[in-house]
Amino acid sequence: MKLIIFVHTCKEYEESRAKLIEKTWGNKENVVFITDNQDSSLNNHIYIGPYKSGPTYHPENVIKMFNLFLNKFSDFDFFMIIDDDSYLYINKLELYLSFFNKEHPYMIGDFLNWTYPRTEDSFTCDYNRWPSGGPGIVFTKSCIEKFLTLIKSINIPYINHDVWLHNLFMCSDKRIKRVDCPAFHQYNSKTLLSTYSKTDNNIISVHLERDLDLLFDYHI
Repeated sequence: MKLIIFVHTCKEYEESRAKLIEKTWGNKENVVFITDNQDSSLNNHIYIGPYKSGPTYHPENVIKMFNLFLNKFSDFDFFMIIDDDSYLYINKLELYLSFFNKEHPYMIGDFLNWTYPRTEDSFTCDYNRWPSGGPGIVFTKSCIEKFLTLIKSINIPYINHDVWLHNLFMCSDKRIKRVDCPAFHQYNSKTLLSTYSKTDNNIISVHLERDLDLLFDYHI
């Protein structure tokens, strides 16, 4: 099983986020930083051109990354897009993905482990909402191919990438299999380690919500 991971970053956050990931969990051959910085000093990066204004994580970047995966990394079985303020245990993710058939069109993320709207007194587990993009979304090659087909045939307004992908999925004939991974966490990065240990499989990926100091709390 082969996994390639694209960390979506930018010139603005290269020093404060991407470099810290590069020094911790991202110091692996299969971790590639996607950036708008043509002069990036990140060791393993790919420049995909200027980013469009609009959503903080523009869907056009996702389309570029999908095509980049198919053109350059098509010998990999799984493809992950993850934010540059998250912590990922790659070995745990690889173990989890080993139970999936790589030939099936899977989209795997955190559908249920967060609440929207976020309130103190309610927790809405609604599988019909979008996958939270912070801790990352994993795709198989066949899933990416189906998404690119949908993109050509269905006009979905450009909003943030996770909502946009979900709306594409909901307008399709459900050929894509969406899976909730309970070990992906959009929120509660400051308290998760009081419940689970760093070696516990209940934590695979956690969105740090811009608090990069937490990287070192999670790092093994």
